[in-house]
Amino acid sequence: MRKTVFLLLILAALPFSGRAQTLPLLYNPANPRTMGLGGADLALGADAWAVDGNFAAVALSESHFAMGAAYGRWAPELGADNRFNLGGWYRSEALAFGLSAKGSIAQAANLSGPAGEPLGATVPRDLAFALGGAWMAVPGLAFSATARVVSSRLDAQTSGTAFCADLAIQYASGALAAGVSATNLGASIRYGEQAWPLPSLVKGGVAYRSLWVDVCAELDYLARSGMMAGLGIEARPLEQPGEPRSWLILRAAYHYGPADKGLPAFGSAGIGLLFEGVELDFGVLFASPELGKSLSAGLSYAF
Repeated sequence: MRKTVFLLLILAALPFSGRAQTLPLLYNPANPRTMGLGGADLALGADAWAVDGNFAAVALSESHFAMGAAYGRWAPELGADNRFNLGGWYRSEALAFGLSAKGSIAQAANLSGPAGEPLGATVPRDLAFALGGAWMAVPGLAFSATARVVSSRLDAQTSGTAFCADLAIQYASGALAAGVSATNLGASIRYGEQAWPLPSLVKGGVAYRSLWVDVCAELDYLARSGMMAGLGIEARPLEQPGEPRSWLILRAAYHYGPADKGLPAFGSAGIGLLFEGVELDFGVLFASPELGKSLSAGLSYAF
């Protein structure tokens, strides 16, 4: 009992703990496109990792298939978690289905008990696996539901499992798009005798799309942490009317969040390189003493 309580106190101080929230893997940017846009990509078109975002956008996508893999380092100034994100989906007419796996593995930590006694080394890690389905009800309007299982381990004797769900709506008409989602809807995750609530998140976003630039804005409410907001730009400076998508994609964003809860404020930038459906993406965070130099790189394919 005493060991479990102490480990939970350690959990709250580690960089992957998300500042007063458990399982930050469920709401932090997990792939390079989302990172480059500061997490404000809810209303934009679907990418390979859409199962972990607004999966309803997949039902409105022009592509029929996408898959991608990403790796990143989170909060290197505080210890650097290793993070990965695998995703893929298939769309047929008005229906789409997708899978996702993502994880966060912290650096090994040597723990001590309240009296200074050694408790040994531990490598905390969080894993999440999801299955999503989306349906285009009418042209321009789609709905999605995603089921997710989460596994979290503090050490060899202290772990927990939780189940949660996401619901989302996506609307697109001409140059305008909007999305609404409620994510991580579930009761709690239990570590031994301690139960911690999941980081439920309600998000709303709008986007304006033009030939060269997409502008997206988002407002989020993270349970027990308050409001967050983001503004992002995705530019394709070499795009030409009537030609295939530009091979160069540039991204920049600013995210606002409380300094002591949830996801604190940061700036972000990213770049994408596209060739014959294969896209190589990079994203990085800056202007944050805690999250600065966080980065993600990913490779995806869509047709």
